[in-house]
Amino acid sequence: DALAALVDAHRLVSVVGAGGIGKSLLARHLLAARRTAYPEGVCWVELTNVGDAAELPGAIAAALGVEVAHGEPLAALVAAVAPLAMLLALDNAEHLLAGVAHVCQALHEGAPRLRLVVTSQATLKLAAERTLRIGPLAVPERDAAAAAALGFGAVALFVERAQAVDHRFALTD
Repeated sequence: DALAALVDAHRLVSVVGAGGIGKSLLARHLLAARRTAYPEGVCWVELTNVGDAAELPGAIAAALGVEVAHGEPLAALVAAVAPLAMLLALDNAEHLLAGVAHVCQALHEGAPRLRLVVTSQATLKLAAERTLRIGPLAVPERDAAAAAALGFGAVALFVERAQAVDHRFALTD
């Protein structure tokens, strides 16, 4: 709900937190929920395999299915998406942070109907950026009873995953 509210109010939102904490999953759930909310839909761009910032415009264009073959790639990308009203997610931006920041700045300035969600371990440090920080799930004290421990996110998630593997699993003291 917090991420949805930020995206509704701002055009550039970064979901920031430690690796493996669930930033990508949260962003994917948002895109799934918002798939029909934008005239041109939503688009997911996985940046893990993008090795160089110069490849970013091409990777984004490929995910969007737009052509940017002529001229400067970033300018061509901005021109291609400028008329679109959609939600675009850039996942795993931390290894290309400066490049992603540059691309996001250009898209924010040149595509006024485009909304961006970026997942990263660090912020882009852009004036237009709003940040949702994701922290770890809460854990109980060491000597907590099983019933009390179930009220903590980390334990509840563990139990859910354990029961998915073995329906007989039960958390006991």
